[in-house]
Amino acid sequence: MKNFLNIEQKNELLNQHKKEKNKKVGDRIKAIILSNEGWTYRLISEALLIEEETVSRHVQEYKEKEKLKGEAGGSKSNLTAEQSNELIKHIEESLYLDSKNIRCYIEQKYGVKYSSSGILSWLHNNGFSYKKPDRIPAKADREAG
Repeated sequence: MKNFLNIEQKNELLNQHKKEKNKKVGDRIKAIILSNEGWTYRLISEALLIEEETVSRHVQEYKEKEKLKGEAGGSKSNLTAEQSNELIKHIEESLYLDSKNIRCYIEQKYGVKYSSSGILSWLHNNGFSYKKPDRIPAKADREAG
């Protein structure tokens, strides 16, 4: 269907596309604009290298709900808010060199099992990051450096 966007909507989508950092949202915006210009779903799918069904879904979801962003937000936390706050405090006060040890602590303390990727996601979502330490040879001359 051609011209389902008014000029203001189209300009708003173009401006958002310029600022958008999420590639998937950018593809949604392009699919909507190109469909509005009269492109077929097949041509849009070929141009954006996505499935024709995906293009159709993007356009329909925009027409029905003005949806631009995917709604996949991952699963909910296995820990309660109180447990998460306790764990954050514990991690800040302790020194962990490996996320495996944090997983063991959580399982012992709360009876909750996390996968390797699950705990890394939890740590990232709660403001933790990991920086691999620099290796210093055991017999390095610190004064020579």
